[in-house]
Formats: sequence, C-alpha cells, structure tokens
Amino acid sequence: MLFLWGEKSREPILALDAARTVVFASRTAREQCGLHTGMTLEEQWWTSLEKDWSIEEQSLEDAAGTRLYLLRTRTAPLPARTEPHVFPAIATNSPLYRKQLQTARIAAASLSHTLLLGETGCGKEVLAKAIHDSSPRKDGPFIAVNIASLPKDLLASELFGYADGAFTGAKKGGQIGKFEAANHGTLFLDEIGEMTLEHQVLLLRVLEEKKVTRLGSHTEKELDVRIIAATNRLLEEDVRNGLFRADLFYRLNVLPIRIPPLRERKEDIAALAKEFLGQLHEQYKGGPNALCETALLALHQHSWPGNIRELRNVMERAFLHAFSEARISVQHLPPEWAWTTSTEQAPQADDPSPLLRTLEKQTILQAIQDAPSMSAAAKKLGIARSTLYRKMGELGIGQLSDSRA
Repeated sequence: MLFLWGEKSREPILALDAARTVVFASRTAREQCGLHTGMTLEEQWWTSLEKDWSIEEQSLEDAAGTRLYLLRTRTAPLPARTEPHVFPAIATNSPLYRKQLQTARIAAASLSHTLLLGETGCGKEVLAKAIHDSSPRKDGPFIAVNIASLPKDLLASELFGYADGAFTGAKKGGQIGKFEAANHGTLFLDEIGEMTLEHQVLLLRVLEEKKVTRLGSHTEKELDVRIIAATNRLLEEDVRNGLFRADLFYRLNVLPIRIPPLRERKEDIAALAKEFLGQLHEQYKGGPNALCETALLALHQHSWPGNIRELRNVMERAFLHAFSEARISVQHLPPEWAWTTSTEQAPQADDPSPLLRTLEKQTILQAIQDAPSMSAAAKKLGIARSTLYRKMGELGIGQLSDSRA
C-alpha cells in the first residue's frame, strides 16, 4: 500500500529506518527533493528541505524503527536564517558540505589564505576555482600548480621564476614564475604537503614579505597574490613529525575548509552522475541520457575511494558501454558491482547484507508498481525478465495474480 500511495501522491513521501537510511522515497520525493532509496541522510537532514516543505511525521504501524514523513508545500516562507545558506558556485545536496561552504563564502569575500583539506579526487581544485570566481579577484588570473608533479630541483624556478643566465639551460631573458603570473589574482598550490622543507622556507618568506625574487636576480618584485593551498595529508601530524613547518601551516590555515569524501555526501551522487551523463551526451552528440533505478542504487552502494574523479570515470565507462541504448543499466557498471544481475548464487560470505537485500527488494517492488507489465518492470530495472523472476523468488516476492504478469 505504501508504494501505491507514494506513486499516486502529489506530495513527497519518505520512509527512514533507525539509521536514517531511506527505505522508501515516492516519485515526487525523488523528482523534486533528490531523495532516493538507499541514501543515508545527515542527522539534521530536514534543514535543507524545510525552506520549501513543511515536514510532518506520520504513524507507521508494525515497522520497528521506521519513520514515515509527508512533505507538504509551504504556503509562507520561513524566516530568514542567521546562517547564510549560500555559495552558488558549488551545488550540493549535502548538509555536511553546505556547512563547509559557508567558510568558502567567507573566503571568497576575504583576502586571507585558504587551506582546502580532502581526499584525492574530491574536487579541491574545483572549489578553489569557485572561490576565485566568486571573489573580487575574479577578473585576475587563476594559476594552478600541482607541487607533487614538479621535480624538486625545478620547483623553485617554476614558482619564483629565474633571471637570464641563472643556471645552465636557462631561457634567454629569464622566465617569470607562477607567483608573478598570478599577480592580482589567485595562486592555487595543490598537494602542498609534498613540498620539501627547503622550499617551504622560500614559500614562507614570499608570503610574509609579499615580494618575490627570481633565481639568479637581486631585484625584488612586489606581489598581490591570494594563496589557496590544498592537501590530502594530515598537515597537523606532519607538523608534529617535523615534515611540515608550523609557521607555514599557520600562515596557510587561516580559513580551512574540509571537503567531505563522496561516501559522506551520497546525497550528491545522483545529481553528479546525471551532470556527467549530460556532459557526455553533449560531447558525443548521442548515447544514453538516463540511468535505470538499479544502476542508481548501485552507485549509492559503492564506497567511492576515488571520490568524484572515480564517479566521472565510472560514468564515462558506463556511457560508452551503453552508447546504443537509451539508459545506463547495472550491467554497464563495473562487474563487481552488479549484484542485481548475478546469474550464479554467490558464496555465503559474499551474500548481500540484510539492508542491501531489503533495498533490492524495495527497488524491484517499486519498479513492478510503476510498470504496466513484468517485461516493462524488467526493462526499467535494466535486467532480463528471467532475471527479474529469479530475483523475485530469491527475495520472497510472490507472483502477481493480475494480467501484468
């Protein structure tokens, strides 16, 4: 009955278990609120919705630990919040990330150095560029330098430049460095934790004096550069272990921003996947432009050690495998994810968790309710009809008695 009610209701309906995992999201909840089965919400998940929706908890009998919520459109706006919910340059559905973006908004309006913290592939350069583009320096240059990608003996000349004849092989007339190139703009120093102590001393001097001297020259040049640094290391531990200078750390750590890994902001997976899919569709002038329900559920279940970069890679791979089809199905994803299409019984140790089986069952039930026939339900799920019947047997879903079977 819940599925029938949810698909017919014009108002979003949401069911959460005791761990705040979405066990049911009606069609309106999926389309208008970006909520999908399998998502685990933050502790105060409602804060991002209550601007537009009045959230009412409904009684749900015989469902221990499960809570049912009905979202009704607000007829009057909420009073203005004291905490600004704004950094338009970055779109996110994650309350955790939105909280960090409040600091990004402050950083964009300030002259202070900013330190971005986060795992590889979580979007540090994207956020750095967004801060620059939202700042008074937006008309100035944005120069990005990956410290780890530069040989240590060339790093100083790349950052500070060099004069004519500074060393063997030096370019005639010399060369400006990244600091000078970023004058009146922003210099993004990625992987700052990989910088040697020797180079850290040189960087600290430039930051303190706001002047740069090219290698082989004695002429100081005034600088007006804002620094955004980034790292996937724990710099405070590196400071304690003598690997990173404390004075440089405090210079850079004026406005720290921690970017949550994708596994902590699964609210963004669907939107990011669809954004990447749209970009690929535009780039190739064709190919699939949608994901089936099981493919989206599989994306939500993955732990994403490579974060957004990995998601982009997975979507491109799936897009190319499904190029002649209208939608990406679970079989187009990496084979180790395809628990919904496995044709052999996995060993007991590899059986899906109870929660995963519950989500799979609910996804199948929802597809059956949506579709006019079992063939259409199988197509919506991206699996063969025979696989659907087998899965129904495994999950204890009884055969339908109506003509749709």
